[in-house]
Amino acid sequence: MDDQRQSLQAPLASVQAFTESLLEQDAISQSSELKADVKKIAKAAVTMTEMLASISGFAQDSQTELSRLRHDLRNAIGLVDGYGDMLLEDCDDEVAGDYIRQIRHQSRLFQGRLEQFNLGDDGKVASDPIAAIFKSFKRGIIRDDREHMAASILVVDDNDSSRDLLAHQLQRQNYMVIEAASGARCLEIMRSAEPDLVLLDLVMPDMNGYEVLQVIRADEALRRIPVVVVSGMQDEEGAVRCIDAGASDYLLKPVNGTLLRARIGASLEAKRWRDREREYLAELEKSQRFIRKIFGRYLSDEIVQRLLDDNDGLQLGGELRQVTILMADIRGFSALSQQLAPEQCVQLLNNYFAAMTEVIQRFRGTVDEFVGDGILVIFGAPLSDSDDCDRALACAVAMQLAVETVNERNRADNLPEITIGIGLNTGDVVAGNIGSELRSKYGVVGHNVNLTGRIESCTVGGQILAAPATIAASSVQVLAGRRISVSLKGMGDAVMLTEVLGVGMPYDLLLESAPEEWQSYKRNISLTLSVMAGKKNGAKQFKVEVCARAGESLRVVSAEVLPALADVSIEGFEVACYAKITEQLSGGEYVLTLTSANMQLRSLLQMNSSRGR
Repeated sequence: MDDQRQSLQAPLASVQAFTESLLEQDAISQSSELKADVKKIAKAAVTMTEMLASISGFAQDSQTELSRLRHDLRNAIGLVDGYGDMLLEDCDDEVAGDYIRQIRHQSRLFQGRLEQFNLGDDGKVASDPIAAIFKSFKRGIIRDDREHMAASILVVDDNDSSRDLLAHQLQRQNYMVIEAASGARCLEIMRSAEPDLVLLDLVMPDMNGYEVLQVIRADEALRRIPVVVVSGMQDEEGAVRCIDAGASDYLLKPVNGTLLRARIGASLEAKRWRDREREYLAELEKSQRFIRKIFGRYLSDEIVQRLLDDNDGLQLGGELRQVTILMADIRGFSALSQQLAPEQCVQLLNNYFAAMTEVIQRFRGTVDEFVGDGILVIFGAPLSDSDDCDRALACAVAMQLAVETVNERNRADNLPEITIGIGLNTGDVVAGNIGSELRSKYGVVGHNVNLTGRIESCTVGGQILAAPATIAASSVQVLAGRRISVSLKGMGDAVMLTEVLGVGMPYDLLLESAPEEWQSYKRNISLTLSVMAGKKNGAKQFKVEVCARAGESLRVVSAEVLPALADVSIEGFEVACYAKITEQLSGGEYVLTLTSANMQLRSLLQMNSSRGR
């Protein structure tokens, strides 16, 4: 054993001698920083010499003491290597460089002899009590690392010199370094500072590195911070168990500066990729919440869920489905929009859509789209039920009842009141995703969609008109009003539309509209009507005489036959006024219902009217 100790002391004596010569070189003595690094090498050499002197007191079975001594010597020789490497980088003097290289050579010689040193033939590192703490750690730990973007590294080592060396090396690589001298302090700093990476020594007095790893593994927040074990324990099984326990890497002291740089760089690169993956998943979850929040205003929950969960939900294509279609529109909105500022127009629409969407979703309808002031709603796609038609009828009545809520909001916002007309139709459509790979929407197309739009155009404010197919398909009791025969574009024969006033159980909804009495005029009022061609005035005009009024309805006399359910504009006023020919009476009399009228016309109609006919 004495021979082995002398073989270790020889390279240490050479390190001390070369260090003394190095301190005498002008390139070193004239630089306070280089001189300080050389003195640290000299101090480490003296410390190792003192450590070796304690071997004489070891017994043959003092494996624990030998294991700890080997660990401490690796720490010290690591200082020689580390500061030697930095001196070679910082000092460009050729003579001083030769001395530094001699010191490095003697250091490597010492390390080789240290690994061969033992107390006897039976002394094996694998049987060291310190090495045995590897076996207290279970294998197969599931890792779930989460790192942080801050470029900070926590160095944990109870040896001040080893910790100072690592900090020095890392700072030269532009890392921010935090130090901890114990396992307990390591955990405190990890919880408060959340470092980017931890360099952890295994052998520490209060709490060894394996115990620290156990705490980190059990803490959801801490286990996401990568840990690189830096140890003087040369045990392959122990290294494997450290990695299994959650350590990102395992480095053996003394750590080569170049190797340390490479391993930390690799760990940080892996961290960046994991951070990007977590950010992507977080953004994906955020996007899904956004989709549910925003598109949930327009689409049913079923469609939103299908888009999020089903890969086929985003494919183009469709299927033939029988649905009930509801179309609603604000009467006279074009004239209203011309009288309002843009922000007022948007506020009015938002008040309207907010109330209507809530009603539609309550009856499980799918808002296919908003077009201007119009709403297209589907019952029966993408999911169908036996009561699709009944829910559509009930929804239409509930929407008309909800108009009063809209008008309350409008009055509070100093906006005009509105009325809406609703058309209903039932039939086959093609339902599916329509558009392109870049942009698509779930919707329905086909003849029955167009027919619903034409039915809706026949309505006046507060009115619901349903196609014969919808009435026939319903199982709920429908309170019907007038039946109106109308010729619609694209339909060969006239269609008999039914005015819906309410639906029975289980919905029990009824439109409350008490008929107003006719007020006759002492003197008829002359008006000129121009039949609308789309959104423009047509060439055909009619001269009519207004003889009575009931609310928004006018009884007029015309020498010519007026077209049933035609939209007309009333000429002769500063602002456009619109109406619909809603009923033909006897003796050339017709009922004209106002859809949009300015104050000038309303004042004219109220003049000289009286009760009765």
